[in-house]
Amino acid sequence: AAGLPGESPLVRVLEDESRSRLGRFNQKDVSMVFSSEANNKALEAIFSSQLFYENRQERFIRSMAEWLPRKAENLTPYTMALIAKYVARHRLREPRLLDTIANFLLKRGEQLDSKVIQKLVFPFSRMNYRPSNHGELFPKLEAILEQKAGSSPLATVNILMSMFQLSHFPQSVLHQVFSPAFITNVMSSPYALIVRRYLSLLDAAVELEFREYSGPRLDPRYRVLMFEHALTADEANRKYSYKGLVAEALRQLVGEECYRQDEVLPPGYCTGRVGGTALLPPAALGTGVTPPWPRGDAARSCPCRVVLSVNDKWHYCQNSDILVGSRAMRDRHLRLLGYCLVQV
Repeated sequence: AAGLPGESPLVRVLEDESRSRLGRFNQKDVSMVFSSEANNKALEAIFSSQLFYENRQERFIRSMAEWLPRKAENLTPYTMALIAKYVARHRLREPRLLDTIANFLLKRGEQLDSKVIQKLVFPFSRMNYRPSNHGELFPKLEAILEQKAGSSPLATVNILMSMFQLSHFPQSVLHQVFSPAFITNVMSSPYALIVRRYLSLLDAAVELEFREYSGPRLDPRYRVLMFEHALTADEANRKYSYKGLVAEALRQLVGEECYRQDEVLPPGYCTGRVGGTALLPPAALGTGVTPPWPRGDAARSCPCRVVLSVNDKWHYCQNSDILVGSRAMRDRHLRLLGYCLVQV
């Protein structure tokens, strides 16, 4: 911040001092951070710092998890949304923090607008975690969405996506978002494409996971791919992903002529394929293939329907073997499509 070069002696001394103090965060430190709304910037600075990123499971998070449930009622929605944002960003599956956010949402949800609600709901799907009060919370969220769906379409579909990833399908809200009125409203908005992408993925999830649903569906003319093209790692980022390593190994194993990259499996999951074997790169979700897709006996009769799923550390909750919600939903869909899923 002072404009000093990172390698200067002063910066190094300050960094060393910060690291030595990080392990001594205590209850008093947490209370001081939350003592006034003016300290939201301090909280954001802590969560954004490289030191916190490197030591995200240190005493600060444990202290926050102990302190927050007792003080949550005194926090503003902005502060709670800020906590939710960084809990999700760092993939911190700390049940006490997540349940505190859920209780805050249950008590104040009716007073919040949809954009704030989506920020508070996102950590649950990100961490693939159903809060302990979900039996009360999810129906309340459905009732709120029924009232506010039209006022903020993008926030509405984001909340729906979070609930779908947790295998909860609010039927009454689906009636609204797939209605002609909602679609007309979306098409005249500046975020029409992203909402159509989310609605397309939601429609595919309904087809695969919510078979008893009998309400309106997304008009086929509005279906689009979640991504316009396959997500491929460039040379600079390839070192952070195992996808490139696995792809190169498969090329050497079966030969260049037998390996084809970036094919698409319905309902739009982007893959690479080796003969009858598919290699699935990270975070490549999409929709756009008209149902029905092969399932059951028809799917099992297809030869060599195997998906090799290459998971990097950021596809899991921090220090856990639990997949993040979007990854878990994708795996469910592939299995429902009849694929044998092999995790790497």
